[in-house]
Amino acid sequence: MADGEKPPLAGNLRRLRRDRELSSVELARRAGISRATLTQLEAGAGNPTLDTLYGLANALDAALADLITELPTLQPPHVVRAGEGSHVVGAGVEAWLLDSVSSRSAATTEIYDFRLHSAVEQHSAPHPSGTREHLHLYSGKLRVGPTSAPVELSAGDFVTFDASTEHFYSRLGKSNPRGLLVITHGRR
Repeated sequence: MADGEKPPLAGNLRRLRRDRELSSVELARRAGISRATLTQLEAGAGNPTLDTLYGLANALDAALADLITELPTLQPPHVVRAGEGSHVVGAGVEAWLLDSVSSRSAATTEIYDFRLHSAVEQHSAPHPSGTREHLHLYSGKLRVGPTSAPVELSAGDFVTFDASTEHFYSRLGKSNPRGLLVITHGRR
């Protein structure tokens, strides 16, 4: 993004809200944020938390990537260098969006370089119905999955689970878990 340009979040929020025929008051209510906060974000101001971004994505029945990335162009190859990509940070999670693939009639797939950056557990509210998270852990150890049925992973392990229920990520020991996280969103 060049100096002076607004982040893609502003335009994407307005476009998605209008596509779904929601007023700013109704979207703010569904996302659990104030109308003033939504107005700031649609104006390209503010610094939303990961929880706010997911609240908006859920209220819009959209993927997080639909909010934070430019509309894709068809100019292969698409290279994302280490440490680049839209960066999101939660209580315990840090991730860089590497790519997002969408289909209006089918689903959205988001691909992230994923890291647990602290001993704090990252708890996530349920995502829209049909959302799944898929994690291939490259290094470290962690406990992950639905709150009702978490699993432990070590380097090289893979898990996939329904993310439309409460779920969490928690590192085990002093390791610094890192992996590839893919989030798939089915359309309702």
